[in-house]
This record gives sequence, C-alpha cells and structure tokens, in this order.
Amino acid sequence: MTWLAPVGLLAMTLPAPAQANPAQADPAKAAAPQSHAGHYYLQGVMETGSELMLDPRGRFEWYLVYGALDLFAEGTWRQDGGTIVLTSEKAKGMPEPGFKTLTLTVRDADLIPPDGKGAYVLAPAQ
Repeated sequence: MTWLAPVGLLAMTLPAPAQANPAQADPAKAAAPQSHAGHYYLQGVMETGSELMLDPRGRFEWYLVYGALDLFAEGTWRQDGGTIVLTSEKAKGMPEPGFKTLTLTVRDADLIPPDGKGAYVLAPAQ
C-alpha cells in the first residue's frame, strides 16, 4: 500500500493471493465478481477527507482525515445483502485500525456510512 502526499490520494498495491495454485481458490468466489469493487471518495461531509478502495479479490484499504485525526484501516470486505461489510486487520507498519468492523449501506452506486452522513461515491473511470 502506498499513501501519496500531500493530497492524500490512495494508491493501492495489494499482494497476490496467498494461494499458490489457482485451482485451490473458491470457485464460487471466482464466479461471482465483486460488483462494488472500485475506488470511492467520501462526499458531503465538511472538512473531512476519506477514501475507500475495494479490491475485486475481497481486500480493502481505507483512510479518514478530520482535522488532526488520521484514521487508517485495511482488511477484507464482503457484500451482505444491501450492505458492504469491512473487517479490518492489524497490518505491519501501520497504526491500529480506525475500526474493527464497518458496515456501509449500498444506495444505488454509493456506499453510505452508518451515521447516514455523506456518501462514498465511486470515482469516475480514467
């Protein structure tokens, strides 16, 4: 993972899956693409910067900056009905995750935080 400064843009570099043999992968997961995978930006929350990267392989990276508060998290994600559930993991060389589990509500193409304020909006394709 690479955090770019000074604008705080997230560039994602995830390692290859741990399984050496692709035939060992869960075929159901491989057959069902992660439709919400992508790079999201938080909009509609004043003086707050946040990005969320959902990798199609089920990994995520997230950060939130509000004043002097900087929170980070990475781990796994899954779709559960009309929600996206993020489960963080402690990562070597990173501060403690900003949350253990975060559930975002899917509304059209946006992901809504639990407090209902703002929305993670998918970045335009480049």
